[in-house]
This record gives sequence, C-alpha cells and structure tokens, in this order.
Amino acid sequence: MTPRFPMTWIGVAALLAVGHPAVADDGALYAKPIDPKAAFVRVIAPGSSIASVKSSSFNQLTGGVSPYVAVTPGEVSVSSSFGQANVSAKAGKFYSAVLTATGETTVEDDMTKNPAKATLTLYNLTERAQLDLFVPQAGADAVSDVTRGASKSVALRAPLDLDLVVRDGETELARIGKVEFKRLAGIAVVVTETGDTINAIAVPSTIAR
Repeated sequence: MTPRFPMTWIGVAALLAVGHPAVADDGALYAKPIDPKAAFVRVIAPGSSIASVKSSSFNQLTGGVSPYVAVTPGEVSVSSSFGQANVSAKAGKFYSAVLTATGETTVEDDMTKNPAKATLTLYNLTERAQLDLFVPQAGADAVSDVTRGASKSVALRAPLDLDLVVRDGETELARIGKVEFKRLAGIAVVVTETGDTINAIAVPSTIAR
C-alpha cells in the first residue's frame, strides 16, 4: 500500500516567514531541473549502510537513507541489507521505500517545488502510536500526529536553522540541534526505537546525480 500524506501548514508561520538572504539555487534537492517524466525513489532502511534503487547502489549511508534516484515510471526494484521490495512509481512523484527487519512499506513523499521553501518530513518508525515534531524557537509543532509506520510533511520557508524535538504528547523523546533548511531542498527526520531508547536523525534529501 502506498499512503499519501498531504502537505500541512502549522502555527510556526510567524517564525518561518522571515528567512536569511540566499540565492535561488541554495538547495541540494533541485540543483538542476528535474525530468517531469521521471519518478524519484529512495530507500530508508535504518541500521543498513547499503541500499540500491534499480541499477544505482549506495554504501556508507547516513541513517540508512539513500538519495532519490530518477527512474522510469513503473515497477522499481529496491533493496537494503534487510531485503528487497518493489515500488510502483508514477511520473513526477517522490517515493521512500521503508525497509526494516520487520517488513517493508512505501510512502509517497510530498516534496515542495516552491522556490522559497524546504520540505520537512517526519517518519515514525517506532512502536509509538503517534509522534510530534516540536520547534522550540516557535513554541509549536512543525509536524503533529504522525502515526506508527507513517510519515507527514510540511513546507517551511527557507533558509533557516531550527532545533527539532521529537515528542509523544508532552513527553520529549529525542532532540536534534540546529538543522539547516535550504530552499528547494528537504530534510528527512527518521525516528526509530531500540528497546526503551528513541533515536532520531535528520538527513538531507538529495537526488543522485
């Protein structure tokens, strides 16, 4: 199943309305025009240092997150050290194949194409029923109510630097300090759970060149 999660806007708008001066191409995701006929697929496999998307292979991954790969729409094979899967990809869409020791799922990512914004996506790969991503500078959630095994995205005005706190209700679970957001780029926050320990990592979203 390929769930789709719509872009949301949140109560941090007042803080995010003012960014720093920047040139139009300061983001990594859209460093050059993308092919509107292509689909874009990546692997998220926390704990795996390797992944492949179709014929593209990656190693030494940060947090198990690969770059997106531009592919011909259709059935796209992906793999990590946890196994293999297929993604049904459509033109112009972005997908994350989440591969873990317990199974696989595919998420359709909402990547903003607004030249003044960046995309923040939270992936809840824990056993917690739902998670929020809190921004201390704004005193508000950037993303909220992300259910177990799901993800949710928001477009933020950029560039700017933010601290991010993963919370379950009012309980702080993990903190990520000074995450840099660039225009027309993205940040994937992947939250995992090992025993009683919650781990969160912020990884830039890029397209393999």
